Amino acid sequence: MSSTLRVWCLAVLVWFGVSCDSTTPFGPGNSPVPGLDGVPLPAGVAMDTLDAQLEVVASGFAIPWAIAVLGEDEYLVSERFGALSHIKDGVRRNLEGLPETSIIQVGPLFYGGYNDVSLHPQFETNGLVYLAFVQPPTSQDQGAGTMAVGRFNFADRTVQGFEVIFETNNFTIGSRIAWPDAAHFFVTQGAAGSPYPDPGPQDLDNDGGKIHRLRADGSIPSDNPVFDGMTRPTSVWSYGHRDTQGLFYADGVLYANEHGPLGGDEFNVIEKGENYGWPLFSYGLNYDESPVGQLTEAEAAQTTTLPLKGWSREFNMAPSGLVQLQDSAFPEWDGAFLWGALAQRRLIGYEPTSGLTSILLEQVGRVRDVAQLPSGNLLIVYDTTDPNPEALNGSVVKVVRR
Repeated sequence: MSSTLRVWCLAVLVWFGVSCDSTTPFGPGNSPVPGLDGVPLPAGVAMDTLDAQLEVVASGFAIPWAIAVLGEDEYLVSERFGALSHIKDGVRRNLEGLPETSIIQVGPLFYGGYNDVSLHPQFETNGLVYLAFVQPPTSQDQGAGTMAVGRFNFADRTVQGFEVIFETNNFTIGSRIAWPDAAHFFVTQGAAGSPYPDPGPQDLDNDGGKIHRLRADGSIPSDNPVFDGMTRPTSVWSYGHRDTQGLFYADGVLYANEHGPLGGDEFNVIEKGENYGWPLFSYGLNYDESPVGQLTEAEAAQTTTLPLKGWSREFNMAPSGLVQLQDSAFPEWDGAFLWGALAQRRLIGYEPTSGLTSILLEQVGRVRDVAQLPSGNLLIVYDTTDPNPEALNGSVVKVVRR
């Protein structure tokens, strides 16, 4: 393995312990799954299967990553390997006019590429679509490339005028976009590290492990935080994140879920300028099973913002995607948050009022994204096997009330 790839191996490994030795036998889903494999569910977790049937809308994707809903039967789907598909009435076509991207492989996993795709809140009038992705490196100093956000006009259902509006100084494990209003958006930038954490999330000069807030044109808002030692705002809204792969804004609140290492998955309410503690404290363990950081929970509560909910190693999810149901086809779950569990191949529901975590769909695949349709039914995007760009095992599926 080259020295460059070894450095990036240490910087990008996520949710389970893959060593930098290419002969490692570990892979996604190899650990026992709580509730299956003879492993009991931990306290506070229940099986509560949705009364639903699954209808495949489109298949044959290479590691699908995100979905944006244009209408009941019209969507955009991004794929890790640099493809963006338009699906309308079940007909799929790949879009042209989009940028090249950068991918690295570490063990059985692939990182970088295309991440989130998101519609501007005024898409119906301005036609703007936003894409978070990893740009190819322009020099050896950039390693595996850097995260960027681009946008294009899709009013006539072709890509017109793609432009990069925001560039960072680091790679991203995963990036999501959320809109609080038509003038601003948030975008996450994930970091990890194995067997020990990348310290970048605590470094305000390092864009990794942050949630950024930008104006719709990619510029920095004047009311962003001004951190100690700085004289002006930057793009950073919050820091101390590991790998935030779910982001959702509702009723004035920004919500996020976040990958831990061996356990330590989190659900957070994101506040301006706050430090969310990675890697000073975690409910999970490093990949060599040593503690993360030196702080106790009580000490961390004094200096950082603890999650609204944290899960231990006994329920290791690797959460991805995030939506809060409202006026859905599953009214018993309205107000709850849903996301995918990559490691467990499930759809998860979480109710903040009760603190209960529920398994809503079992053994469907590596659910990467979830969205609510205008009808109230759901869409999920997943791989049916471990990540494999040649197998084309990714699907878009409607979850329809029986």
